[in-house]
Amino acid sequence: MPKLLVCVVHRDDAGRVISAFQEGGLRITQLGSQGGFLRARNATLMLGLDDAQVEPALVILEENCQTRTEQVPMELLGGMDAAWLPTEVTHGGATIFILPMDEIRRI
Repeated sequence: MPKLLVCVVHRDDAGRVISAFQEGGLRITQLGSQGGFLRARNATLMLGLDDAQVEPALVILEENCQTRTEQVPMELLGGMDAAWLPTEVTHGGATIFILPMDEIRRI
C-alpha cells in the first residue's frame, strides 16, 4: 500500500534533505510552514512513496536533519513572569507523519 510522508524539517536542513531525496530518485513537494511556539520557519515536505521507498526516505531524513538549541524570545512568552521557564529549547530534526494512501496517480 502506498504511503504519504509529510515531513516537517528545519529550514536550514531543507535544501540538504531535498537534494538527498532527488539524488535517491524520489519526487518531492515543498511547502513553506512556520512552527507554533518559536514561530521558526520550516519546510513541510510531502512524498508519495511505495512501501519499499519508505525506509530509505527515513534514512535520508535521519542523515540530513539535526536538532538545534535556540533561545526563546521573551516576546513569545506573552508578558508572563518567565523567570522559572527555560530560556533555551531544543528543536529541529524532523517530525514525520506516515499516512496510508489508496493509490498514487501521476498525471
